[in-house]
Amino acid sequence: MRWGRAALLDTRHPERYTAGEMILFFAPNPALERVAMVEQFVSGEPQKPMRVATYAGGAGLRAANVARLLRADVLALGFVGGHLGALLRDCLDRQDIPHVLTPIADGTRGDFLLLDREQGIVTEVPEGAPAVTEAETDKLLLALERHLNGASLLVIADGQMDAAPNLIRRALDMAKAAAVPVVADLRGAALEAATQNNAVWFLRLNLKTFQRRTERSLLHDSAIITEARELLSRGVENVCVTLAEDGALLVNAEGAWRIQPPVVSHFNPTGSGETLSGAFAAHWERERNVLEAVRYGCAAASVNVTHDEPGHATPAEVAVLLPKTTVERIA
Repeated sequence: MRWGRAALLDTRHPERYTAGEMILFFAPNPALERVAMVEQFVSGEPQKPMRVATYAGGAGLRAANVARLLRADVLALGFVGGHLGALLRDCLDRQDIPHVLTPIADGTRGDFLLLDREQGIVTEVPEGAPAVTEAETDKLLLALERHLNGASLLVIADGQMDAAPNLIRRALDMAKAAAVPVVADLRGAALEAATQNNAVWFLRLNLKTFQRRTERSLLHDSAIITEARELLSRGVENVCVTLAEDGALLVNAEGAWRIQPPVVSHFNPTGSGETLSGAFAAHWERERNVLEAVRYGCAAASVNVTHDEPGHATPAEVAVLLPKTTVERIA
């Protein structure tokens, strides 16, 4: 493993990594994201993009990017390999995201997004996760163990349905042993693993994922709250269900709330859930108020839909939408 250049810049301030004020982002399945916008996509015709950009992405790095933009001290951990992995390191440096990456023999995956400006349609083409050996997994977990002592919060984010549940389970066990609160943003088997060991403090999942997990339509707030309370009974302390343009529901032992952001020009919703998770972590680190952190995260997610880049929100933009983001107690 080696420190990324962006991380080395912060070694001039070692107290940031020893005073428990750093947010760790565990991103085992990062991606090099390529985003292209066309005026109007026409099937079978050559497409000339209006603009093209490349970012360090995947769920964990999207969340880390948002937290960094919102002026949190972060450190990203994950796997990296091959030519795309080298480009991913360069993007992390350019985005000023401190990172410790574990090399793997297989290559970092790519993720392509095509934005159709005229029709307002976003098409994502993600590659599958690379193969990872047991030895490589052990090295990543060793890096996590080393850095947990300097962390106030661990964010574990992986948007792949086939994310390795055993890796997530071991990471959660380490966080639990180190008494570091965990924000989990997961799907599939990894989500199930995260709800079985009493280690998750805050769980973010979207309504579609929740419907798939419960095999229920969950059309009403009451149904969502009932299923969220089942997760509370498993040891999750806070459940946040995101509802696209309808905001989010927060459920914990104290009650349930609907958080509603303002209506904005809807363009690219990709990465809005991870934006909420990253912004939530950044705000909670400063203020230690869960409900206000979710409100801040919802405002940031609304900012994200106005950008090409998945996982993007600046303090100035969030400040404009935050006063218009409302909270209503519903249970």
